[in-house]
Amino acid sequence: MRKISLTATVALLAVLIATGSASVFSTAGDSETPAPKNEAAKKKSLEMVFVLDTTGSMGGLIDGAKQKIWSIVNGVMSGKEKASVKIGLVAYRDNGDEYVTRVLPLTEDLDKVYSTLMNYSASGGGDTPENVRRALAEGVEKAGWTKTSKNKSQILFLVGDAPPHDYEQEPDVLVTTAKAVSRNMIVNTIQCGNLSGTKEIWQEIARKGEGKYFAIAQDGGVQSISTPYDKKLSELGSKIGATYLAYGGGAGKAGVDFRTGKMEAQASTELRMSADAPSAAQADRAVNKAINSKAYAGDLLQEIENGALQLKDVKNEDLPDDLKDLSPLAREKEVQSRIANRKEIRTEILELSKKRDAYIKTEREKLGKQDGFDTAVEQALREQMTRRATRR
Repeated sequence: MRKISLTATVALLAVLIATGSASVFSTAGDSETPAPKNEAAKKKSLEMVFVLDTTGSMGGLIDGAKQKIWSIVNGVMSGKEKASVKIGLVAYRDNGDEYVTRVLPLTEDLDKVYSTLMNYSASGGGDTPENVRRALAEGVEKAGWTKTSKNKSQILFLVGDAPPHDYEQEPDVLVTTAKAVSRNMIVNTIQCGNLSGTKEIWQEIARKGEGKYFAIAQDGGVQSISTPYDKKLSELGSKIGATYLAYGGGAGKAGVDFRTGKMEAQASTELRMSADAPSAAQADRAVNKAINSKAYAGDLLQEIENGALQLKDVKNEDLPDDLKDLSPLAREKEVQSRIANRKEIRTEILELSKKRDAYIKTEREKLGKQDGFDTAVEQALREQMTRRATRR
């Protein structure tokens, strides 16, 4: 076997680190060593679709979902499973309303999910039953589920307060549920309020869907706890968002700069979050940006940090303008400096998050048992992701 000198070995490692090929996404306390290929192949993932009634009586639930979706995702990403997460949404009302369904297919872009939730408002309905049949069918058929279920949990939540209309042109909810189960999905139901006729069919869907039935308050039962750390975490979330670096798209078409458009869109998202999202949701979002290795779509720094891309392989025309005129060595140094800055912000977020978690735990103990939307979803995910893992 050919021997390699210590000097050559050190030089090789230096090159790997400089080019980013030895770097992986990490948070405070994590190892900088890439996971072995067989470990990466075992990484768990969750695909989760919420089929949400958005008629006039559901305003409280929609507001609760806006407050808690980030914390629900964070629990999956940082908990026992440490899974990657995709979320899809199906908003539904009834025939004759502004819309019957609106579908956001499964996506890793959680900012897009949250922005979609922010656009939801409670309106329409009025005759009690809703078009649950179409909503559930589109949640199963049009949400973009991955066909393979290896190392993957696929879980749907039907959330509403009224039973299905018996529209003959739409598939029966139990037929749709059986189809979901045949594809290895789990179907849960969450009933808001106690409207007559809902409990029985919601329970039957959950039973046939191998899931759980939950009954919560009409307003969603969400108890949001503000903390002294929320404001600072929100500021750090915006700060880490400002490090976003778009790439790709070449020179653009018809004079449109692809990268500038993406940078402006990200800046707009940060402004909207800071202006419109509740403070607790902003704090949870900041934590997600620190623990989520796919926090930003099309971000050059993220791709390099994850080891999915090497800077030297990016065409000059695909680089951000402020990197194009730099020499390869200066360009590499600048990118590594920005990655280091992002890691510092990430570490600060995680340290502050520990204090926030302790504060919330204490306050929750004072409040006692909670039976809201978020606790129902979290309970189902804990049990069902574990169940899926034991089947493999």
